[in-house]
Amino acid sequence: VHSKITLTILDDNGAEIIRDYYFKV
Repeated sequence: VHSKITLTILDDNGAEIIRDYYFKV
């Protein structure tokens, strides 16, 4: 089974950076 975490980060310019992390459970 794989789970996904989606993180939304704001950079120094206030732009949104979306990163998806996948990992095995």
